[in-house]
Amino acid sequence: MEDLGELKARVEAILYASARPIHLRMIMRACETRSKKRVLKAIEELKKDYENNGRALELLELPGDRYYLKLRREYMELVRRLIKKPVLSRGVMRTLSFIAYHQPIEQSRVAAMRGGAAYKHVKILLEKGLIDAEKSGRTLILRTSQLFADLFGVENNPAAIRRRIRAQLKSSEKESAGKIIKI
Repeated sequence: MEDLGELKARVEAILYASARPIHLRMIMRACETRSKKRVLKAIEELKKDYENNGRALELLELPGDRYYLKLRREYMELVRRLIKKPVLSRGVMRTLSFIAYHQPIEQSRVAAMRGGAAYKHVKILLEKGLIDAEKSGRTLILRTSQLFADLFGVENNPAAIRRRIRAQLKSSEKESAGKIIKI
């Protein structure tokens, strides 16, 4: 039986490499253990390590026994300056914001408004865990996930998300108007 330190290292490696939320069963399978209790203890200790040592990363526990290792908000701007390529392309981000604003929305309507590439965008967003899909007839009903809410610091409520998007747009318009006037 491996020691807890080794199990913590394995869990950390899995969460770091995944870049998306991972279900507890998947972590247990990857660590080759059946002991849910030991894996949960390793996760809890790892979580405390991140919280108590002023680390740049944080370990989130998401609904449905899923775990996610992410950069703390206060370090995002620092990293953003170094990384030239965004995590999501402009098209995928536009599709995500369209879904967020109009949710719940049928995938076929998203494709009708955003074009055929929206199917690929939806697949990417589902893989990253930013949206959830529910089968309805021959299409999917799309809505933002709890991970989306956590990452963007909003309540996972369509009305709250719409208000946040409107406020963001107004803020951007004011900035743009200020730049035009200065020229």
